[in-house]
Amino acid sequence: APDAADGEADAAAADDSSLALGLGVLAAVVLAVVAGNWLAMKINMREHGWKLATILATFVAAIISVTLGEFKLGPDLAGGTTLIYELEDSRQLVEEGVDPDAAPAGDKRKVSLEQMSDAIKQRVDPAGQKEVTIRPYGKAIEVIIPRASGDDLEYVKRQITDLGQLEFRITADRKWRADENVIARATAAPKSQKAIKQGDQVVARWVPYREEEFAGDRSIVTRTTTGRPEALVLIDRYNVTGEYLTNARKGFDGPRPIVEFAFNNKGAAYFSRLTRENLPRPGNQNLKRRLGILLNNELISAPNINSEIGARGQISGSTMTEKEVDRIISVLNAGSLPAALNKTPLSEESVSPALGAATVEKAKYAISVSLVAVLVFMALYYRYAGMIACLALAANLLLVLGLMVMMGAAFTLPGLAGLVLTVGMSVDANVLIFERIREELDRGAALRMAIRNGFSRATTTIVDANVTTLIAGGVLYAVGKDNIVGFAVTLILGVLMSMYTAIFCSRVIFDIAERRRWIKELNFSRIVGKTSIDFIGKRQIAAVLSVIAIGIGLFSVVSRQSGILNIDFTGGSSVTMVLQEEAKMPFKEVDATLRETELVDKDLLVVEQGETNTRYTINSNLAAGLSKEELAEAEDRDIVAETEEIIAAAFEGKLLTSSVEVGEAEAFAEGDFTGATVDITLNDGPEYGEGDGVSHDALKDRVKQILAEQDFNTEPTVENPAYVQGSGQRFKNWTLRFGGLEPEQATAVAEQLKTELESQPIFPLASRIGGKVAGDLKWLGLQAIALSLLGIVAYVWFRFQNVAFGLAAVVALVHDVLITLGAIAVSAYVVKALPPLAEALQIDAFQISLPILAAFLTIIGYSLNDTIVVFDRIREVRGKSPNLTGDMINTSINQTLSRTLLTSLTTLIVVGILYFFGGPGIHGFAFALVIGVIVGTYSSIFIASPALLAMVGAEKSSSASPSVSKASGAA
Repeated sequence: APDAADGEADAAAADDSSLALGLGVLAAVVLAVVAGNWLAMKINMREHGWKLATILATFVAAIISVTLGEFKLGPDLAGGTTLIYELEDSRQLVEEGVDPDAAPAGDKRKVSLEQMSDAIKQRVDPAGQKEVTIRPYGKAIEVIIPRASGDDLEYVKRQITDLGQLEFRITADRKWRADENVIARATAAPKSQKAIKQGDQVVARWVPYREEEFAGDRSIVTRTTTGRPEALVLIDRYNVTGEYLTNARKGFDGPRPIVEFAFNNKGAAYFSRLTRENLPRPGNQNLKRRLGILLNNELISAPNINSEIGARGQISGSTMTEKEVDRIISVLNAGSLPAALNKTPLSEESVSPALGAATVEKAKYAISVSLVAVLVFMALYYRYAGMIACLALAANLLLVLGLMVMMGAAFTLPGLAGLVLTVGMSVDANVLIFERIREELDRGAALRMAIRNGFSRATTTIVDANVTTLIAGGVLYAVGKDNIVGFAVTLILGVLMSMYTAIFCSRVIFDIAERRRWIKELNFSRIVGKTSIDFIGKRQIAAVLSVIAIGIGLFSVVSRQSGILNIDFTGGSSVTMVLQEEAKMPFKEVDATLRETELVDKDLLVVEQGETNTRYTINSNLAAGLSKEELAEAEDRDIVAETEEIIAAAFEGKLLTSSVEVGEAEAFAEGDFTGATVDITLNDGPEYGEGDGVSHDALKDRVKQILAEQDFNTEPTVENPAYVQGSGQRFKNWTLRFGGLEPEQATAVAEQLKTELESQPIFPLASRIGGKVAGDLKWLGLQAIALSLLGIVAYVWFRFQNVAFGLAAVVALVHDVLITLGAIAVSAYVVKALPPLAEALQIDAFQISLPILAAFLTIIGYSLNDTIVVFDRIREVRGKSPNLTGDMINTSINQTLSRTLLTSLTTLIVVGILYFFGGPGIHGFAFALVIGVIVGTYSSIFIASPALLAMVGAEKSSSASPSVSKASGAA
């Protein structure tokens, strides 16, 4: 944790940087406005002055933001940890919308998750500089810490779970006759009794204390218990606690850091009386009382009371480090938490920075390839107009990136996928406009009129189609986790900017180019010519095919049972293993090996990390298939350790083990304390990652076992300069200190440690997701889909003034989600039955995860996009006719077929590139999108339109074949 002054300096620097960036953007925007109006006068189009000024201003602002601003990465890209905590006592939690102050409190204070989130935020990241996300999550608190690991992570954990309850109590002392009666009662009390009463009044309390702080100190009264040893403190009538503090700051007593604090007037009066009544005895100034300082019911220090203390005081201790002082200060200044959180998080997921960097590189590649592919296609197909579309697409990406930087939004892995998807979806608006212009030109309209009508008639359809996607994105933003929120942000910004660039910016370029006679005609290629296909006549065949596909998919879903759900929704463990270089295996062999273990029916999912064939993450749920009673027992099992044992047995002799270098042991002497010290270095080689070390507690426990085996009666000390007490960080360099041992004995212990560590595999990342979190996620997923469908029905009903349009659209959407769900379920059987096909198509045994939930909602938005285009044309072709006929629907589908196929093709190019080159982190997400794009195109023609006809109930025209005479537009 940084020094408070350093934090203020960083915050000030960040503020100065933001101010400079803001002023630079403002100045550039003003110049852009002036340049836009000057340019309009230069080309003799003054009415376009404000338009050119707007375009130049927005683009200049985006360029400056992208060039000078900071790209923030989420924990899944920058590395970091996501923690989920629940309240220690769930009875304190009030229902959503209930005022905690109005709720009956009972024996404990009532709190809301919002109160808890705000209180933790004030402790962990009050200035917002660390970009920590803290928010309610179901009935728990989610804390997302980017770029945090090791001691920094443990520091944040302690800040989160420390209640921050500060108390000042006098410690019991056998030398004071007034304490004799209380001490006698306390020492005679059973070990389970903490409070000591005299009548109805509590007069003393046993509390845990820091052994290292009071080593050899006989002036405090202590006792041993089955847990931590405890010290006796007296309960006085003044009850001086942290609620009277006005501030706390860091000071120094010589070289040692201390906590300096100040009370308000009431606290100062109480503290003054408490210390005055416990001053040294007049006849014996050496007999002094000690002021016990308790933080969260733990005695951390007990300085002598030398004089009366009023408004100001100090907290110090011989073992208090600067980081510990900083932590106490931040906790005291933030105040007590409204309620206690469980010390152990329900879930802890970590991503290494190296993995995040590899993911970013893959995402950059996928974005670049997809962008080039779409630009080339649009330029070749639409020629001059396609070049304008390319400019609009590039502008769209620039504006999205600029807005992300301006908003300070973090890029996440699904967010990058959303950026790639934006490349495909933003082309849709341009295609709609160009196809409308083609229709106008085919009718014989002049170029200027064709451009005007094309943009005018396409705009309504574009807005309708994109609003439905925005509804799905809004739902994702409202109910999603942080990485899904990142996807929602990029999706929403991409849709908004695509409308701006396609409808507004492209229109300005076309108007200027036509007015200045830079273009005299527009020539487009054609995928298909005019068609008169009887789509409605084939609806029965399509219905049968859909029912068969949905039936196979649902059967596969039922067959896979909980195995189709990722640990996001089931709970379980995620363990990363590392194969030796000479034993590296391709994915299919690793997967096949694990399917020979008991993990095969435990929701197994294997994901390769990188392309080295050595690192794999294994997700599984050892609690799958257990009864309720067994599940309750499983909550206390260390399923992560059990999973590691299963993996180690399956790949015996093939997993990477630790490498240990033992330094030369040396004798040391500190006063009367003598012994030996030896340095060890672990896993120092190119095959190891930066996190492939060992934690303090694990190493110390192992060393203690070795000492016991070798009959050495000493307590080891395990040291690293960066280690913070309680930290679980894995370091590679440690110093072992042994009191009472000779150097050769210390070497023997270190050598046995080397032998043991080098015989056991390492697991760099291992985390557990609790069942409670998974249950909340399942509910959120269903809630998100239901809300999206309801919002879409309401909007389509409003726009088309007929609920049948909304219901028909939802029929198609449900169809698309079921088909995609079925494809995910069937993937496991394809991998098992047809390995060559699965390998060629990169098909894995996909599971439903949070990113795939986002894909479902994206499919809903995309599929409806296609359907809205057809429905808009149906409304146009129908005109004021009271009846809707099959001929009208066929005509509408045929007229929009070229546009439907083009947008599907461009989007499919993008999601296909995302699928094959986007990397393992978004592989399942991209697979769902590929299926969704294909099925969405099919359903807009063969499902939504026939459903609309059936709901409206009109009779089909007597004509055997469809008529296209009502509109002469290009197919």
